[in-house]
This record gives sequence, C-alpha cells and structure tokens, in this order.
Amino acid sequence: MTDTLHAKSTPRDVFLYLLVTVALYAIAVSAISLLFQYVNTFFPDPLTDYYYSLNDTLRRVLSILIIVTPVYAWVLHFLNKDLLAHPEKHTLGIRRWLVHLTLFISGVTIMIDLVTLVYNFLGGDLTARFFLKIVAVLLVAAAVFTYYIWDIRRDAGAITKHMRLLGAASLVVIAGLVVGGFFLGDSPSEARARRLDDRRVQDLWSVQSAVESYWGVKKELPETLGQAAELYSSIPKDPETSAAYEYRVVSETDYELCAAFTNKAEAYGVMARPYPTGINEAFVRDFSSHVQGRDCFERSVTYLIPEKK
Repeated sequence: MTDTLHAKSTPRDVFLYLLVTVALYAIAVSAISLLFQYVNTFFPDPLTDYYYSLNDTLRRVLSILIIVTPVYAWVLHFLNKDLLAHPEKHTLGIRRWLVHLTLFISGVTIMIDLVTLVYNFLGGDLTARFFLKIVAVLLVAAAVFTYYIWDIRRDAGAITKHMRLLGAASLVVIAGLVVGGFFLGDSPSEARARRLDDRRVQDLWSVQSAVESYWGVKKELPETLGQAAELYSSIPKDPETSAAYEYRVVSETDYELCAAFTNKAEAYGVMARPYPTGINEAFVRDFSSHVQGRDCFERSVTYLIPEKK
C-alpha cells in the first residue's frame, strides 16, 4: 500500500507540497512576530529600547508576508483544484506526511514561544504585554491547527465552506496587519535618511582615525584632510552629496569635525574615546549624538601624547 501511494507522488507534487509547507511556516512565524511588534509599540516597556530592532524586524516580516502570502494562497488554490480533479491524490504520502509535520512543528513552535513569554514575564515583563503576546500566539496557532485538522478530516474533493471562510478571514487579517505595519516604523524615505546619518557617523570615525594616524607619524595635525589622506588610504565623503566633511584645526592638539545630518539622534553604541588629560570633559561627545543639520564635534590628540614621568 505504501509503495502505491509513493508511486503516485510525482516530482511536481513533492515540490508544491514542500513549497506550501515552507510558505506556511514563514507566514505563521512572521505573523506572530508582527503582532508582537504591535504589542511592543502600543504597550512600550521603558526598560527596553525597541526602536532599531523594531524597524529591522518590521522590514523583515513585512517583506515575507507581502511576498510569501500570495505565493502560499496561489499554490494552495492550485493544489485544491488538483485534488478536486484527481481525488485519489487525497491519500498521497507526501501530502499526509507534510500536513502532520506542519501540525507537529506548529505545536513545537508554539511551546517555544510560550516558554519564552513566560520567561520574560518572570523577568519583569509587563503583564498586559505578556497576556497580549500569549493571545497573539494562540490566535495564529488556532488558525493553523483548525485549518489543517479540517483538511485531514475532510473527504476527497472540494474544500469545505468552513475552510474557505477561515482561509479568507486569515488573508484579510494578514492584509490588515501588513497595511498597519507600514505605520509602525519608518517609511522608506525615513529609513534611508537614518541609514545616511549612520553612514556619516561611521565616516566621521574614519576621518578621526586618519587625523590620529597622521599625528602618530608627523607629531602634528594635518592642515587639511587632503594632507591626512597622504598617509591614510582614503578619506570618506558625505554619502549623499559627495562633499568633503568639514575639518578645522583649533590648536596644536585640538581640531573640529563637522557634518550635515538629516535627523537628530541620541548616542547609542560605543562612547567616544576617553581623554584623561588635556581637556575638561571626561568624554567628548559621541558622533552618534548629533543634532539635525550641521553639527560639529571637538576632538583632541592629547591622549596620544605620552605623559612625562
């Protein structure tokens, strides 16, 4: 009996059922992740900064849902039409194995998500956030389990009315979540502006390294960045305008770097290098902490000068 069933599974059947199964996993995980971002946005935790992870996660899950959901719907529709035309395929080995595998993996995923949520709750996560995320996981799980349990139990032929309604309702909900997701994070233009500013921050660190490298060799500050480039492979320029970053010598050991930023940002990541002697502040301002528009940063090479014993 098993050999007969396997003999009826053509390469096309194997490919399509594998495709629809992988697509389902991607959609379910992305839908749960997107629901979590809604909870994080409307029930923020002051102990956690979600901004950067929020935008990264949103881009990933929205991309998956926008592309994979139509593919999943089309392939599932095609397979159902194929089952209607060939009722004997209802008992295909590949189909039954993957349906049961889907239920198994969904159950394991749900348990892992619930364990993670309980762990976060015991670690002090807000109660409202905890219960809303539990609801999000259970809603997605209920939709997947219900549809595929009905699919296992139905006779060969067309899908039932209940399955059609559940499938249509799920597509409507996913579409609504995707549309709303565009309002949770940055727009494409805002994301690009933020990336440009991040690049400017990295460039300023490179320019500072070039100036310090020049000082290490010449024991004096370069008069221009072009002069520093003689000992440094290249000096970056503004990624949007291709203009050189502003550089001004203030004293024998102090200088100033300026750049034009699109947005205001607070410092995140590493702090600027400490200067134990020669300046009043323990830390100079990090490039990551900048205002909108032209902003200048004071720098010094005094920390490179060996202290006299």
